[in-house]
Amino acid sequence: MPESLLLRWAAGLCMAGGVFFSLLTAVAMLRFPDAYTRLHAGTKGLTIGIGLVLLGSALRAPSVEHALKTGLIALFLLLTNPIAMHALARAGYRRQRGRMRLVLDEYQEWKGP
Repeated sequence: MPESLLLRWAAGLCMAGGVFFSLLTAVAMLRFPDAYTRLHAGTKGLTIGIGLVLLGSALRAPSVEHALKTGLIALFLLLTNPIAMHALARAGYRRQRGRMRLVLDEYQEWKGP
């Protein structure tokens, strides 16, 4: 079954947008001053970047089964990437990395687990 030109262009634009967001994430990781803002860039930029690449890949998939598998991978990344980055930020905070640069430390008074 021949693929439509519009579908090919849409997949290409999604993949190009994903590469653009991934490149911006890499630049932000190099330019941001502390670990917390770098983790923020890693979470937001890579989630959007990988999501767009996977969307473009699903649009070019040869069958519906391949597109569903790509969707499941995207869902898994959407669920696990923010949780993993939160765990990294919390571990860094507990080890007191970058504490001098925090403007407002709301966790200092909190006596949680």
